[in-house]
Amino acid sequence: MIVKKTRVGALTAVWVGLAGVVPISAQLPTLNDKENLGYFVVARSKSSQFGLASDGKTTIRVLDNKGETMSSKLTIDVDFNVTETMPDGKKIVRKIKAESLESAQEPTSKPKNVVIKGKVTGEVEFEVMVSEERGAILLGGRLLNPGALKNPTQFSVEVEVPNSLPEAKKDGDKRDAKELEDKIRGDKVQLMWTDGKRVRIPGSKAVEGGSKEVTGPGISAATIEFSAFKDQRIQLTASPNSSMTVSNPATRPLSEGFSLHWTADLAKDPEGKARLAIEIR
Repeated sequence: MIVKKTRVGALTAVWVGLAGVVPISAQLPTLNDKENLGYFVVARSKSSQFGLASDGKTTIRVLDNKGETMSSKLTIDVDFNVTETMPDGKKIVRKIKAESLESAQEPTSKPKNVVIKGKVTGEVEFEVMVSEERGAILLGGRLLNPGALKNPTQFSVEVEVPNSLPEAKKDGDKRDAKELEDKIRGDKVQLMWTDGKRVRIPGSKAVEGGSKEVTGPGISAATIEFSAFKDQRIQLTASPNSSMTVSNPATRPLSEGFSLHWTADLAKDPEGKARLAIEIR
């Protein structure tokens, strides 16, 4: 079980290594234009709008075919987590100190090898990497200093896919239920496991995210196709030496919301070059 203390959202991409930086500011600055005020990094494609705010809060908004943002209820949240594993196996996500975030780079709407450093409680130091490549957002990160924590710690990226089902009508009847069933009939999550096996999970099927049926030995790619996102598909790809797992609050349909957790294999990727690519198209 993960106890979360706080939260701070077929692809080919060019996997790039990032150089280290020397922090020069005590907090993340912000873009000055009205549209992007409050954001340190933004990136917009014809199908999505990525934003990393000055306090570290990160989101992805899906755009419709007119370039307009969809309902705020469909916002995808992205969290950069530092997880400590306790002796009893319980996992605790340590609080990220927003005031500790810093970067040697200027705010940008065209992120290329952006490096952000920060700390969590226990004085654990970490860094986050952000790039945009061919319409895809590339995210990565690693721990720099374990600080005062003695238990095993790990950096991860959590992508939270929101509940995509429409709100039920208060006076709903069998007709409403049939309309909903028809609307989400084609909803699905397609996964590729790290062993090459492909798995298709209907969005309406109740599943346990962390089960072998869903996550298997680990996930290398995931494609989410929910009717709520119109014709847009959400695609996530883990580069070599990294993988993803799925989690949800209970055994329930993935259309009701779930999370994908990305981590790198520390033994194979000590320099933190692995990336998670997120693309909406």
